[in-house]
Amino acid sequence: MRPYLELCRIYLVPTALADSFAGFALAAAVFNKSEAPLPALLVAVISACLYSSGMVSNDLFDLEKDRQGAPEKPLPSGALPAARAACLAFALAFLALGLSFLLGETFWPAGVVLLCSLLYNIGAKNIPVLGNILMGSCRSGNFLVGATAAAGSFLQVLSSEALLAPALILGGFIAVVTAISRLEDRDHRPLIFSSLVYPLLALPAILAAMNPGSPVNWIANLVLLGFLFRAILEAGKNREHLHPATSYVRNALGALIFLDAALLLTFTPPELSALLPAAALYLLALFSWWSKRNWLQSGGADT
Repeated sequence: MRPYLELCRIYLVPTALADSFAGFALAAAVFNKSEAPLPALLVAVISACLYSSGMVSNDLFDLEKDRQGAPEKPLPSGALPAARAACLAFALAFLALGLSFLLGETFWPAGVVLLCSLLYNIGAKNIPVLGNILMGSCRSGNFLVGATAAAGSFLQVLSSEALLAPALILGGFIAVVTAISRLEDRDHRPLIFSSLVYPLLALPAILAAMNPGSPVNWIANLVLLGFLFRAILEAGKNREHLHPATSYVRNALGALIFLDAALLLTFTPPELSALLPAAALYLLALFSWWSKRNWLQSGGADT
């Protein structure tokens, strides 16, 4: 199973679950909907399938490039036939769309995620700005998958500032992180790197200021700030073995679940509490750290 799990980036799947869960919990609060367990479970499966399908198809389209630059990956190494990987990507996408159809209008944001990931994978990733926006749109769309499942109406979600704003903030964050990841293919340029990573430190302060009356929101954003600052510090270590951009991106993605929690706490209506779903996201972050640690210790790749 290792080649399949590596191809799906199994250690990053919890970040996708966090995006959709944050959207689901926030929409349930905004529209005063009951948080039924079955739709929440379906959203988790849909989110995991969308993310894994995108990762598999990405490696399929990068096969020739990986044969030169990353021959140890499952496809160029021959550990997994390309035809089998293509079937896996198609099956995951089909399952995601099928389950989203059962949840009504959730089908539309799920389709947007698949379309954006496909455009990114077939070559838009190499187009400056456009590729970054498409990758950010995948995360925004995943957030909206959860929100639409809870709200029941995609248009209603899009017309709600309390849901559209956090989706766009999440997408913007990922777009910048994707731009940073593009620096991995060239010599380290400190000025460009700094111009991208340091502005992200302002994000927690902005989110905290948007809901200043919530002490929990301040704490959550301080935690987020700590993880983003740690990512910068880690990027300065072991530069002879790991490109600073690579190190930063890996640590920034680790902070993604904390960003989802901060967005949830920031945009939940003041008269309501998001403490329990935010706590669930923190538990998911702990599980994500534990599972990735075990994955790496067992010999799994971090790519």
